[in-house]
Amino acid sequence: MLRVRLWMMAGLLLSTLLVPPVRGAETQNEVKELDKLQGYDSLPGEKSVKKDMMKGANLPVETIIVWSEANPTKGAAPLKVAFVADPPPNVPDAFYTWNFGDDSAPTTGQSVAHTFSKPGIYKVILKVSNTSGALGEDELRIKVTQ
Repeated sequence: MLRVRLWMMAGLLLSTLLVPPVRGAETQNEVKELDKLQGYDSLPGEKSVKKDMMKGANLPVETIIVWSEANPTKGAAPLKVAFVADPPPNVPDAFYTWNFGDDSAPTTGQSVAHTFSKPGIYKVILKVSNTSGALGEDELRIKVTQ
């Protein structure tokens, strides 16, 4: 037991002597050199990135709360799934577009069906919009096995 303690103390003392002290902050030149080594100084349009971020994203803001359901959500291929969207309140002119994530063409309608022919996990996205520009999305996952 005494030998173990002596070896532990010797190891601690040796590591303290051999490890250089950690500095709190890097100098500006070190940061520039690190950026150069990691390739950050060669990014195209690097100076405009901050400006673009400050402007904010140019993405539409979701203004409709959308709920959808799928039945079944998993099964063997070919799997036929029925999808239905709950109509959003106070949006009488809602337009529904379903993207099934399997490279098939999008389908429109509040209630649709789709057959997944290959195994995989598919992300199904429902987009709801109307004539005044309101937008909402919902996302479902479908697991198709062999």
